[in-house]
Amino acid sequence: MESRLILKRFGFAYCIYLLISLLLFSTRVVADEWIYTVKTGDNLWNISEQHLISTRYVARLQQLNKISDAYAIPPGTKIKIPVAWSKIQTSGVSAQVMYVRGRVWLKRTTAAEIPAETGMQLNVGDEVRSENDSFVILKFLDNSQLRLQENSQIRINTMNVLGDYGAADTLIQLQQGRTENAVPQEKPGIGTRFRIKTPSAVSSVRGTDFRVGITLNDERTSSEVLSGLVQVVGEKKEIAVSAGFGVITALGAPPVAPVKLLPAPDLSNTAVLYERLPLVITLDPLAGAATYRAQIASDQNFQNLWTEFTTNRLPFRDGDMPDGDYWLRVRGIDAAGIEGHDATIAFTLNARPEPPFVIAPLPEGVVDPFLREFQWSTQPEATHYHIMISQDSAFATVIVDNTEITDNTFRLADSLQPGHYFWRIASVSAVEGTGPFTDVMSFRMPFPGPAMEATKFDKTRMTFAWRAGGKDQSFHFQLALDKAFNQILYDEKTSATQLTVARPDGGQYFLRTKTIEADGFEGPWGPPQIIDIPYANPYWLLLPFAPLIDLLL
Repeated sequence: MESRLILKRFGFAYCIYLLISLLLFSTRVVADEWIYTVKTGDNLWNISEQHLISTRYVARLQQLNKISDAYAIPPGTKIKIPVAWSKIQTSGVSAQVMYVRGRVWLKRTTAAEIPAETGMQLNVGDEVRSENDSFVILKFLDNSQLRLQENSQIRINTMNVLGDYGAADTLIQLQQGRTENAVPQEKPGIGTRFRIKTPSAVSSVRGTDFRVGITLNDERTSSEVLSGLVQVVGEKKEIAVSAGFGVITALGAPPVAPVKLLPAPDLSNTAVLYERLPLVITLDPLAGAATYRAQIASDQNFQNLWTEFTTNRLPFRDGDMPDGDYWLRVRGIDAAGIEGHDATIAFTLNARPEPPFVIAPLPEGVVDPFLREFQWSTQPEATHYHIMISQDSAFATVIVDNTEITDNTFRLADSLQPGHYFWRIASVSAVEGTGPFTDVMSFRMPFPGPAMEATKFDKTRMTFAWRAGGKDQSFHFQLALDKAFNQILYDEKTSATQLTVARPDGGQYFLRTKTIEADGFEGPWGPPQIIDIPYANPYWLLLPFAPLIDLLL
């Protein structure tokens, strides 16, 4: 009787012990678990046999997931399986380097750093480090992808297969910088357990696009969720962060309340064609953004990332890259360091071969109406040039469109009507084809200096006359002893179309004119004209008196 009583007491205590142990154990392992999606024909017995250490866990699995019938489970049901109960396979599990740009380094456990290359296999314990303006994309067993951004470093802590290929278990330690992660949605019978660990937090996901970054001297972690749900743990506190939200976790502190991600920037005023380097990218300022992150890739999925940078100034600039079609992705970063939603736009770069340097006419310059010449420097890459002249800056009314100029000079066959015009020129190479045009440059075709009509002489005066080319014009007249017009006899401006001056001594003289238009613009001098002025007393009439003149002298 006494022994039965003792047994009952101990049996009751044992049951209480088992119950408490089970509850404590369940509480401990729930956070360290993976999800199995039930397929048609599954029950707890074959699931346990396939994926667990022993079928002895069937009852616990049933209790943990509150399953009423262990033999009849609807397909699609999500079952939580503690990692501690699972079969774990580590051999033959590796990650792969999918893409490398710039200087990226791989360090094995006991070896020196080597350059990372596409196709390399990565194992547990390997470290990957990227330098400035360098990136690498890694792919894991469950097709999860991690993009290690510039100046970042990770270590692969765990790569396991849970159960009979029931789930991939990956733990990445982010030691510096930032990662962008794409974890595929779970499929029936195949689960995913993907985690990013930093000094202050662990972010774990199943089927999620998210980003993790370390800020402020490794003391804070930012976790940003683009799709799905992320569990963020810090200082024994776990919170769920939904899509469209981000959270900061400081070192030694639990995660703060999630905040909404900044909206995507407005790229409606951002150019889609660039013809100059460096790129000058404009966008409308985003309210709440302290800085911006920009990425440029050659594909819409940003797998082949070309460049990435952050800036707090708009517009922002980027350096050298080959001509081609690209995609731009921009997001704002708030004052806490949480990065917002992306805005994406396609653009084209056509900056080569670069246009030549223009010699004449320069912008707002003048074309000599007599020479009618355009000049530029020789572009080494160019085989020939393409010149266009128009009456309007949009080149809707094109006067000259010559695509086969092999020299660095072009001369108009006929003079243009006086007025304002626009021109531009592009280089053409055998490799790149036609490059971008120069900026549109305006120039003026002035009225030429008026031509002299018949000159009239009398004993003391001479009169020059010409015709006006336009309304309200005036004229600048010069008469000189020499062709260089260093010895000027007369220099006068007049609004009349004739000018009377005192008649100089007989001989050869030079005159020139230029037109002053109604707005005050002075055209170029016309070519010098030679005029022979008769002597008032012809020297041959004095020949008979030559001896007398010599005597008098």
